[in-house]
Amino acid sequence: MLYFYVFAPSYIGMPYKVSKKRFVLLTLEINRIHNMKKFILCALITLAFMPLSAQNLLNTAFDTNGPVGELLFNQNDSGDIVYSGVVEVPFSADTLLGLAREFFYRTANDGSGIKISDRFDGITMVGSQVEIPVGVKLVAAPFAGAWVKAASTVKFNLIIDLRPGKFRYTLSGFQTDRWRIPGEGKDKGQSNLLHWQRINSLNKEMAKTKGKEKDEIEAMIEKEKESYKMEYAAVMNFIERVKGFAVIEDF
Repeated sequence: MLYFYVFAPSYIGMPYKVSKKRFVLLTLEINRIHNMKKFILCALITLAFMPLSAQNLLNTAFDTNGPVGELLFNQNDSGDIVYSGVVEVPFSADTLLGLAREFFYRTANDGSGIKISDRFDGITMVGSQVEIPVGVKLVAAPFAGAWVKAASTVKFNLIIDLRPGKFRYTLSGFQTDRWRIPGEGKDKGQSNLLHWQRINSLNKEMAKTKGKEKDEIEAMIEKEKESYKMEYAAVMNFIERVKGFAVIEDF
């Protein structure tokens, strides 16, 4: 009979002889106990740090740290920003598919600065991710000079469903990117929450300052409010472009 030598935990350094069958059973039992210990350890760690994790989640999920004012972007019951509508047009589904492709191409190349990425074409739908630049900001760096870039950008997903004589547009997954500001203000996030998180963060900073610094933060707050309005207007203007894409112009 074939035997194996096993180092038992109770007899460290003291091997004893077992049969092959017994060796397999012992190996399975040791692995089971080891895995159970790992599971218990992970569970204890999770429970121990759950309050901290929940707190960090709130902080990174654009906790507003204050009141929320007017929300320019419409939100559904789940807190998501979604714009959708149906437009009737006198074209077949195939013609609409071609016009939609032309719309994406022209939008990406008309000099507006709008970026079209992750394009996909289906049989009854087309879509892409859209990024709209809003405003301008002068950026300066030592030894690198100065340049102009968008003050903020709004990103979202656009899907156009095509049917004979009509199409449905859906914009979702809104996220705004803005410049860095003092304090706890986030740089990017869901458009409505990001705005009010930054406003409340600046208000908190202003409460700790006085004189010229306080005036500067007040100016930042007004700039944030103006950016919010401009971002909303840019999206509304884009929606109007989407609603009017199904047109064949003469030349």
